[in-house]
Amino acid sequence: MIIERADSGAICASVNDVFRIFWDARQWPQLTSHVTKVDMLEEHEGYQRYAMYVHVDGKDYALETQRISVAPKCICFQQPKPPVFMRSHAGLWTFEEGLSATKVTVQHRINADEQKAMEVLGVKSTEEARQKIQANLHKNGMAMIDSVGQFLLGQQEDKLQSAGMAK
Repeated sequence: MIIERADSGAICASVNDVFRIFWDARQWPQLTSHVTKVDMLEEHEGYQRYAMYVHVDGKDYALETQRISVAPKCICFQQPKPPVFMRSHAGLWTFEEGLSATKVTVQHRINADEQKAMEVLGVKSTEEARQKIQANLHKNGMAMIDSVGQFLLGQQEDKLQSAGMAK
């Protein structure tokens, strides 16, 4: 079962700041509740490979992700070790700076094992599995966009307060 999904949001920060947080996967457990741990396995200029542990719908998943970036435009990812019910999972984060915000888009392409997906997700049909996977991709993608936005907003407020106190 092939599933494709794209979601977008806006973050009121520069494209460089937004990209920096999305690239620093080690920060994610502090930013969003579904990512519980990230272990960086390999990292070079524009390349990362890490183990990530996520908690979704009461279940824990361990996966491995490889990423390549073209800073600050995009981060391409694929999972050589996706969640157990996926045969493959790949996608792309893109970052477009606008006048007042950076548009962030995440695209996913998944090849799911229908039987394993129904079993692991506790549903009775492939359509229910598809809907649940789509909903989780949306929820987790938007949680990441929203949490990065809140984090950067907090950093901006801290800078303003520090500047005000320095006067």
